[in-house]
Amino acid sequence: MCDGDFNILERQNKEYPGKVGKDSIVVRLAKTITALAEYHRAFAVGIALPATFDKEENKILTSPIEDLEGVNFFQMLSKKIDKPIFTFRRNTSLMLAEQAFGAASSYKNAVLVEIGRDISLAILIGGKIYRGNSVAEGQIAEMIVDITREKRSEAGSFGSLVSGEGIEALTGKSVYEVLKNAPNSEMVSKQIIRDLKESLLTGLYNVKLILDPEAFIICGDILENYALFKPAFENLKVVVKKSELGHTAAALGAVVATYNQINKKK
Repeated sequence: MCDGDFNILERQNKEYPGKVGKDSIVVRLAKTITALAEYHRAFAVGIALPATFDKEENKILTSPIEDLEGVNFFQMLSKKIDKPIFTFRRNTSLMLAEQAFGAASSYKNAVLVEIGRDISLAILIGGKIYRGNSVAEGQIAEMIVDITREKRSEAGSFGSLVSGEGIEALTGKSVYEVLKNAPNSEMVSKQIIRDLKESLLTGLYNVKLILDPEAFIICGDILENYALFKPAFENLKVVVKKSELGHTAAALGAVVATYNQINKKK
């Protein structure tokens, strides 16, 4: 929760519980929001979701949280929250916060990459956030970086190679969470680390060639093991910076975006 100057007044954090169904996700989110001590003073609620939206019907088209696909999240949440609600894409919210208060504040052309359970990208061009023709930019998880694996087992996408879908299926955690909590686990072998570094470098180097950014801003679970992957980032031969806002960024970006939307209506 923030004041009008975007000073953070209060935080509530709840871990994503995994596959529990759309109704449970909405209920948990609503309880987290309304549990804020000063919730009664809020004039609006902004939500940053890892999703792409059908703007006509406010339905979620795609999301790494499969329970939310096809859901009119706005409609479901508005039944439990008695204030104006605004929903935004998570990657855009992250970039908005880093541009306003964090690592992207001194750049006009930058790329933000969130790496963890999912991998997504946000683009800053000429000081403005690029949103794409259908506001669906940045879905680099679907980008193919290993055509041989893709042909053999449909596992050559950037998302499958970098977010560690196989490990998450077994453990319920991203590979970066496993590294943080059990760095010597057999689940994360030296070969897996080498493959992760190679895939990260391949995918991000392709992004560099296309967009020619001044800097990459890195956020997400990978920050817990940033030193391990730093050599791969250095090989990009462009400025690479860690997020300065950490896990606060997405929510803070949603606050800024909500503030902007309300001012547009005045």
